[in-house]
Amino acid sequence: MVGLLPAFASELPHPKNCDGKVFELNPHGKIMVILASSQPLADTTREFGRSLYGWQGREGFRVTVVVDLRKSLGTLFKGWTIGKMKANLDEEGEALRPWYRANGNQGDPRPDLCAIADFDGQVSEALGWGGDEEKMKVIIFGKDGEKLWSSKDLKSPTSMMEEVRKILGPPVPTPPDAVPKKSRILLRKG
Repeated sequence: MVGLLPAFASELPHPKNCDGKVFELNPHGKIMVILASSQPLADTTREFGRSLYGWQGREGFRVTVVVDLRKSLGTLFKGWTIGKMKANLDEEGEALRPWYRANGNQGDPRPDLCAIADFDGQVSEALGWGGDEEKMKVIIFGKDGEKLWSSKDLKSPTSMMEEVRKILGPPVPTPPDAVPKKSRILLRKG
């Protein structure tokens, strides 16, 4: 099976991310965690993403979300969907700033953030995820582009976090200025 990993890795598509840039899913020189998302998985994907905050900002570590939109109304409103994804990444960049600083990175988190709108399912299929939009899927690629770890049905981020810990060491403690912000919707109601 080890012989199949490089072939798998080289066959991955290079989709455009929501910022309109061609994106490499398993770039050389980076540890890449790819999280699945879909309409039913949105909250779960956020939970998994937040569980990786302690490593965000480390050199050569990135997290990407592939949003399977095949069964979504988002396919009818592609421009709006991509705009919403970009706005979410802008907010995420602000939330990650304290974590970047805690990891010794003074850079802007936003250029490191990536989401891919998988309208036709090509990326999800290439990753071997199939069309089940209700199961949380994760792949971790190593610095040589090889698949280090994957799961197609995670119930919690614990095992994913353990794999990242093996690769990068322990996460930084929660920075004092990393205060969760209420959503604008909740602020309007309350």
